[in-house]
Amino acid sequence: MAVLEHQAGDKVLYVAPSTVNQEEFLQAKNNSQAQVGANGAVAFEVLERVADAPLNKASYNTIYSNSFLPTISTHTTDMISRYLGTLSAGGRLVLTEPVLIDDLPNSVSPIRRKDQDLVSMLKLAGFVNVTSTVTPVSDDVLLGMFQLWGGNANRVEQGVKRLSGKFGIAQINADKPNYEVGQKMKLNFKKKATTTTPAEKKKVWTISNDDDMEDDDALLDEEDKIKPSKESLARPDDCEMDGAGRRKACKNCTCGRADAESAGVVSLDLTDDLPDEDNEIIEVDPTPKKVGGCGSCALGDAFRCSTCPYLGMPAFNEGEKVVLGGMFGQDDI
Repeated sequence: MAVLEHQAGDKVLYVAPSTVNQEEFLQAKNNSQAQVGANGAVAFEVLERVADAPLNKASYNTIYSNSFLPTISTHTTDMISRYLGTLSAGGRLVLTEPVLIDDLPNSVSPIRRKDQDLVSMLKLAGFVNVTSTVTPVSDDVLLGMFQLWGGNANRVEQGVKRLSGKFGIAQINADKPNYEVGQKMKLNFKKKATTTTPAEKKKVWTISNDDDMEDDDALLDEEDKIKPSKESLARPDDCEMDGAGRRKACKNCTCGRADAESAGVVSLDLTDDLPDEDNEIIEVDPTPKKVGGCGSCALGDAFRCSTCPYLGMPAFNEGEKVVLGGMFGQDDI
């Protein structure tokens, strides 16, 4: 296996299956120990139990996982997540795993992943700068892989011939980001100083002569330019005014004013001067007579038309007499 260069004081973790070659592992460990020195550390963990191993957070600078050949071990998402938590910020993971080079239709293979599947898994876990290198497996290494899977000699020999050149060893390097999960950082929301001059700001609102402007006068017709007369703006009313300035019934009255006048019902005008006697009582018969208009006089102003003789009076029942005093009995002030 290829060992990275380490700095003095680094902490290195080797993760390998229980079937690892002990001599090869000890040689790699001694090489790493010589690089990290007395202040560094080199540790070992079994691959099958690394997901549940008591590893401290951010305790290693480099992790070698499954780097000793031959190997048939694969990695799970729990293992990858555990590596991410165990590495210190900016640490590196060197991961090795057998992968498929070509698809194997109509074949049952214990190896089903390609190197890009591992790359995607590492990126989704949170690793960055993920790179992959795939080396085809030689027949000697493939023979050792089949021996680890088990089986009689004839089947092993048949498997090597059939799958020769189909498998490869993927070595993937991935870095942990330079921050820890849950790390806090102060954000600067201060606005950046702008170099815009006052003249440039004013130019934004300046209308250029090249802009096509709509002529407001072209939107008006000749009739729109005629000033309306006072009579055309006056509120229309069906009833005419008498000499005293009050409304009188028309000849073809349909609002009920003619019937009210013939019945002698008094219509009050609050603008008229009232007598000085505070106790003067005016009896008004509000009973609606036969009308030719809306017929809703007794229901109140909300239901009366604009020329109703009872406009301004409260709602009443038919036959009821409404008694009003001077200025409705008393002042509001």
